[in-house]
Amino acid sequence: MKTITRILMVAVMLTASYAAQAQLYLGGSISGAYSESPSTATKAWAVDLSPEVGFAFNDRWAVGLRVSYGKSFSEVDSPYLHETKTSVNLFTANPYFAYAPLRVNRFAVWAEVGVQFAPEQEHADFKTYAGYITPVLTYDATRHLTLKANLGFAGLAVTGTTDGDLVLAGVIGGDEAITFDDDLSIGVVFRF
Repeated sequence: MKTITRILMVAVMLTASYAAQAQLYLGGSISGAYSESPSTATKAWAVDLSPEVGFAFNDRWAVGLRVSYGKSFSEVDSPYLHETKTSVNLFTANPYFAYAPLRVNRFAVWAEVGVQFAPEQEHADFKTYAGYITPVLTYDATRHLTLKANLGFAGLAVTGTTDGDLVLAGVIGGDEAITFDDDLSIGVVFRF
């Protein structure tokens, strides 16, 4: 009986210690992109707002949910096309978990693994989903404030639609593009 009591006491102390390290966090990012391609006579821009909420179990493991609203616009300067302007509004939900295999002082390198869901868009009768892994760099500015950079340009994704399409792709920047949308996202996280 004494052994069971001791085991239960150790389990309660470990659980209390583990819970004391865990932290709820709120944050997000605002990102944008602009590209211009002389070879295709295309100009495009995009803006993305991505608030997130999560739970850091300790300094190496976290889970979270990011929701995003994105707006993009592209224009092709061609006399041969009837539809030269395209505007898209996109809402996505993105649950993820992250692991930090490398920490040096206030810096950390994380591997974020998640899924992303997008509802049907205008002129489309399918939903889009993706599974991905991407590196994330963080810097703990203070005890509660962390700067975060998602390095999407170094990620790998499997993207599909509910009508059966499936694509495995690495994410690589576009033709003469300055982009902070999917390629690089810089944000902030506040831990309670």
